Amino acid sequence: MAESAHSTATLRLAMGDLRIAHPITVPNAPVAAAEVVPALQGLVNAVVEAAERGKAISCRKGCGACCRQLVPVSRTEGERLLQVVDAMPTGRREALKARFAAAEAAIEAAGLKEREGRSDRELSTAYFAMGVPCPFLEDESCSIHPERPLVCREYLVTSPAALCAGPKQEGVTPVAVPKVSMAARGLQEDGDDWFPLAMLMAWGRTRPRKVTRRTGPEWVQRFLRGLSSSR
Repeated sequence: MAESAHSTATLRLAMGDLRIAHPITVPNAPVAAAEVVPALQGLVNAVVEAAERGKAISCRKGCGACCRQLVPVSRTEGERLLQVVDAMPTGRREALKARFAAAEAAIEAAGLKEREGRSDRELSTAYFAMGVPCPFLEDESCSIHPERPLVCREYLVTSPAALCAGPKQEGVTPVAVPKVSMAARGLQEDGDDWFPLAMLMAWGRTRPRKVTRRTGPEWVQRFLRGLSSSR
């Protein structure tokens, strides 16, 4: 009998008061880390669904204020997003790259291209003040919603949506969602950290080219170890 190409297991996580049981399916063959991102997306979705249960979420399609925040993306997610962009029709891909170029120019002009000497909080505040929209934002909605970064999935509010556009976010009440996305930052050893989503194309030009391959279960184990250390 031929060996199955994928493995499925139910992950059981205890995160504060939350109890999550979620089936996860990954390739058995050695693959690049980006290939397990869909499985991680499903896991984060399950955690978010547990955290938001019973709450009145204000976020709606067409409300894109949060899409002007600094979105930290891990190397693994960056590799996956570059694949998503490369798979787009030529016209859409070129229009998207033009928006990325405009965002990159604005960030560089504001002196925010380099992170050195700034805390993540300082960088995030300065970035939001610029009002630069995520290049994936179209008609105030995420044009790659099924593939959106893990951290985007974790940001939900119960306060009125209009407050999210305020420069100091006064009155904004985020849902307390465990930051599972943090574990993706250390998934790969070689140059793995984070960069702003709006700098995806700039990062792609200089990203590490060495590709480490592991089986899907091995990548999940590494992610879970990172999850334990980030709590």
